[in-house]
Amino acid sequence: MPLLETVIHYSLVLGVVLAIPMVVALGLQVLILGTQSHQTSTRQHVASLTQPDTREHPVYYVGFFHPYANAGGGGERVLWTMVKAIQDKYPFVVCVIYAGDSTSLADLVRGVQTKFGLRINKDTLHVVELTRRLWVEHKYERMTLLLQSVGSVVLAAEALHAFVPDVFVDTVGFAFTYPLVSMLSSRIPVVSYTHYPTISSDMQTLVSSREAGVSNDPVVANSQMLTELKSVYYRGLAMAYAFAGSFASTVMTNSLWTHNHIVKLFGIPRMTRVVYPPCDTQVLAEFPLDERKSIIVSLAQFRPEKNHELQIDAFAKFLEANPEFVMPAGAANVKPADILASRVEPEYPLLVMLGGARNIEDEARAQVLRQKAEALGIGRQVHVIVNAPWSDVQSWLRIGRVGIHTMRDEHFGINIVEMMAAGLLTVAHDSAGPRMDIITPAIRCASDGKPSLPSEADARAYLKSSDGVEFPVGMVATTAAEFAQMLAFGLRVTGPVERALQQAARNVATTKFSEAAFYTAFYSRFDPVIRWLDIQRSDD
Repeated sequence: MPLLETVIHYSLVLGVVLAIPMVVALGLQVLILGTQSHQTSTRQHVASLTQPDTREHPVYYVGFFHPYANAGGGGERVLWTMVKAIQDKYPFVVCVIYAGDSTSLADLVRGVQTKFGLRINKDTLHVVELTRRLWVEHKYERMTLLLQSVGSVVLAAEALHAFVPDVFVDTVGFAFTYPLVSMLSSRIPVVSYTHYPTISSDMQTLVSSREAGVSNDPVVANSQMLTELKSVYYRGLAMAYAFAGSFASTVMTNSLWTHNHIVKLFGIPRMTRVVYPPCDTQVLAEFPLDERKSIIVSLAQFRPEKNHELQIDAFAKFLEANPEFVMPAGAANVKPADILASRVEPEYPLLVMLGGARNIEDEARAQVLRQKAEALGIGRQVHVIVNAPWSDVQSWLRIGRVGIHTMRDEHFGINIVEMMAAGLLTVAHDSAGPRMDIITPAIRCASDGKPSLPSEADARAYLKSSDGVEFPVGMVATTAAEFAQMLAFGLRVTGPVERALQQAARNVATTKFSEAAFYTAFYSRFDPVIRWLDIQRSDD
């Protein structure tokens, strides 16, 4: 009897222990998702506002978790091209956008067409406005990645309480939301499109090597003790990130660099594929390659990691080494609007920096760039243009001669592809996506600091027959001095070498990174999700 009592006693204890997490999970489910009546009510509300075609297939609701859906960057182009792809192939699907922007559906759709040239059908689109976006955009003093990751879970909880989708699609990279979705309902597949890993081995190396950067404060870099503490913190964060990512049903990454990191972290290589972001290459590829003006075009959101300061430093070094290109004090200032309207022809090289601003902090960064250019004495040759409409961006790409992009470890670089397709001689940072996926083969500086330039004979051979002939598609650099060298080359090169560079870049951009290529790759990952939903519904 004592043995039986002991077994019963410990069985009861074990049962209580196992029941606690189940009760907590059920409590969270009710707290976050609300009651069944609440879920039914929200779905009926969305159904009353949308008009999917359900004549041949029942409706599915696909939720896109993208707090900055109204921004104008490459991530937003991926989001809205996914929405467009779904609307084109699956008329029975309603796309629900979880966004933190206070804007009407009509204004949002109008903005997408203005920024990206995409026509979105409002009949199968619904927007859930998130009120707690501050949780992911707050600039925390310390442990920013961890606290913003926790904030993403809070924001996802708000999203799921407002509306429970049939499929949860994360197009930002907030992997810590995946366990939450899976815990609340195992019937909701999680689709991930990862632009950039929250934590990577490169970031850990940056910290351990005590190198200051965007993700490593100089105070930490200058302290051995703080460096060791941050290294432990990063290792722990990487383990948590890997655990969270393993809950994804299918993972798409935007580049080989991101793919390699995500496969190593998430540990689901069979479910992870590279799906290059969609680039608007069809229109850009029709721009003429000749009659270009001495304009250097930068196209990137005004975020700190984009490192726009390096562009200004490089342009200043270029002008210092080439004084004949410096605008004289007596020369009239040139207004961007006059250039686009063909009222004036710039006589001296200009750096035109185009980019979107998500918030007041980004606006302030753009102003700092203007002040930096003025401080270096080149303010009249630098134009910083915030939130330009896509039509204006296209005009700059049509007349520009050189493209520049300076972010280190850029996960991909849609804007780089767009500049290449438009015919600009493009230079980007020699790392990550540009190095591995886009600008390959590339012109780079040799050990003497001078560019290793292709010969005119190789250029003529490529122009005669590009089949089987390898030719550089652009330039890469790392320091301001190297970027200055590439700017000088790009503004001076003429003849067959210039034309071969333009055509080689355009060929890559219009085949490897086109919207058509994105659609094909995206459907190959999303079709199985729809089939799984069909099977699940047939079993009910």
